[in-house]
Amino acid sequence: MRFAYMADTHFGVYDQQAPTAQAAAAAVEQVIEEAVLAEDLGFDGVFLPERHARGETFVPSPLLAAAAIAARTSRIRIATTVLLPTLYNPMHLAEQVAMIDNLSRGRFTLGVGVGYHQDYHRFFGVPWEQRGKRFEEVMAVLRLAFAGDRFSFNGQFYQFSDVQLTPRTYQRPSVPVWIGTHSRGKPLDRAIAADGWVLWTQPDWDESERWIAQTRQRAAATGRGQWDVVLNQDGWIGDHPTETRARHAPRWLREASFYDEHDFDAAIAPDGDTSKADEAERAIRDFESRQWHFGTPQSWIQRIKEIERRFAPDWLNFRLRTPDMGSGPAYPTADETREAIRRFGTEVLPACRSE
Repeated sequence: MRFAYMADTHFGVYDQQAPTAQAAAAAVEQVIEEAVLAEDLGFDGVFLPERHARGETFVPSPLLAAAAIAARTSRIRIATTVLLPTLYNPMHLAEQVAMIDNLSRGRFTLGVGVGYHQDYHRFFGVPWEQRGKRFEEVMAVLRLAFAGDRFSFNGQFYQFSDVQLTPRTYQRPSVPVWIGTHSRGKPLDRAIAADGWVLWTQPDWDESERWIAQTRQRAAATGRGQWDVVLNQDGWIGDHPTETRARHAPRWLREASFYDEHDFDAAIAPDGDTSKADEAERAIRDFESRQWHFGTPQSWIQRIKEIERRFAPDWLNFRLRTPDMGSGPAYPTADETREAIRRFGTEVLPACRSE
């Protein structure tokens, strides 16, 4: 099992005005510094999400961030988890991916998804309707481009005549491609046909265990070689569990409530009215049973070993930052975030790799 850190691109308060130039510049530098620190501490990967059209998103381009991180690191794998390819011209996207892969000398993984946020599409003038079909066309063009030969493509949404990607990706025949989804059916079929599956929002662990095992069997039946399962855990690390939970759980609950407020997928949103203490506590406990943890180094070690025993993910990602609540417990400073990354790298990961 390999370990990744997500250098989240959120920094401000939800629905805030655009950040100042100084704040935006500091955020970009913090994302890069967190990635460099993660590499220095022995993490295997750094993951980058894609977000747009909101004031709390200070670093909207995962590809530019990936290029900057590639230039400042030498070992760590860099992945988008996940990028929305339908927001790009496919050949322009292919060029940028190839540049990052060459700059990093083969350390890039392209994680992609159809997306759940209609505002992202509106922001770029891309129709929300038929996004699944558009996604499949983009991926078909990328596969042809990464193969390196000249090709033509005549689809419903994209047409290319006698084009060729140059230079090609550093990795041959292609960069690895992961598909992110927490939905069954066609989205999961796409992941099985790719190089891996990013499952960010897990259901109940008993259900997850069965689902992941079944999906692995389906992927193995295709005869492909390496096929990655990528899971996520959110939270914080500290010496006093009660205090750590009291400070950081409300911030994560605010993050989850954002999805409910904007009518996104219900699997991401908490149940109940989280403005009420009892319902908020019930929601926090539910997420703690699946993908949140606020604990000590030892409790994190125990949780990671349980995740490995039950799901055996190829990658386990840790995310520590979300947007500032704007009220309530103090938001973690850049120094506090770096210290949390350091504790994972020095106190948690070595113990999880020792067996």
